[in-house]
Amino acid sequence: MNATQLERFRKKLLEKRRELIKEVQNSSTSSKEAASDGIQDIADQASSAYTKEFLLSVGDEERRILKQIEIALEKIKKGDYAKCENCKGPISAKRLEAIPFAQLCIACKEKEEKGVK
Repeated sequence: MNATQLERFRKKLLEKRRELIKEVQNSSTSSKEAASDGIQDIADQASSAYTKEFLLSVGDEERRILKQIEIALEKIKKGDYAKCENCKGPISAKRLEAIPFAQLCIACKEKEEKGVK
């Protein structure tokens, strides 16, 4: 992968990180609002609890992706970007266009999803 491609992926990763951080902050604010008490009947309490749990779970997924983005950015610095974590082969540019923080090539990802080691 050439320097121009690496820079383009680095910018995509940084932009995705900014978006996710904003979403996590918004999710955190929403969960605090959902937690605000007041007098609620049992149905309202259940609805508030579900909303809070949902918002926190969304935040967990965003945090997981943020961690993967940080790993990808570090790999760019080290010169290890676009290498499959499993087989050490290249991850295609097409896959990285779709998921710039991908850690596995398509073949290894398919094996992982099928439960094959």
